[in-house]
Parts: sequence; structure tokens; C-alpha cells
Amino acid sequence: MVQRKSSDKIPTATLLTRIFSTKNIKSFVFRNKEHLKLPTLAEHLSELCAQKGMKPKDVVKNADMDRFYGAEIFSGKRSNPSREYLIRLALGLGISYKECQRLLTVAGKSPLYPRVEGDAVIIKCLHSGLGYQEAEYLLFEMGLPTLK
Repeated sequence: MVQRKSSDKIPTATLLTRIFSTKNIKSFVFRNKEHLKLPTLAEHLSELCAQKGMKPKDVVKNADMDRFYGAEIFSGKRSNPSREYLIRLALGLGISYKECQRLLTVAGKSPLYPRVEGDAVIIKCLHSGLGYQEAEYLLFEMGLPTLK
């Protein structure tokens, strides 16, 4: 089997259109198995680090996380960190709101929802390029649950 590069991926919108238009979903799934898989959390984090030109240890430091716990997440030993830790990593990476939503999806966690006060603050922080410390301060200042 030929290994696909990320540039060979079918865009999600195209995949969705094909799913809606297929007459036989069993056949579709069989023919498109390679397009119906999410990367592991560790793979996705590694890809984000590469895109941002960052090392995992720097992301963990930016997220004010224990270095051993962070290393376990990046290595795949901890494959199910909490939503709060993932948001901390997103802020530590300096990724966008959309990239954070994808990170949460890959990890199987609920996405940020603008009608939830704390999520609204995080969304604004991601959009404004604020880091973990700034987000934590805003949440605390507003009397909302922090990410610690």
C-alpha cells in the first residue's frame, strides 16, 4: 500500500459531499478507508509543532504543564488527556480557534462552544493570539473555572 502524504488528503468538505451523494455507504467506506481515519493525538500534535516550528518541550513549557506529563502526551503514552490540558496545549502552541477545534476533535473531546462563558473567553484568547497565562488570568479575573 502506498503511504499518502498529508497533501494527498481529500478535503473534508469534498469527503462530506461524496458521503451525501453515495448510494451505497458500505461500498463507499470500503473504497475510502484511508480517508476515514483521524491521526492519533500524538501524530496530530507532532504535525502542529512542525507547522509552528516549535519543539514539544517548548509547547509544554508555554502551557505551564509538568514536563513529564507533557512528554507522555506528545509520545502517545497518554492518549486521553483532559479537554483542559488540550486547550492549554493549544494556547501553548499559539494555534488558531479552528486548529484548536480540530485538536479537540482528534482527541475525541467536545469542541469549544461560544455559548459557554469559559469557552467564549478561550475562543477570544485563541483568536487574539494570547497564551496560556493570559487566558488563565482572564478566566480567573472573570470568576470562571480556570484550566488548571
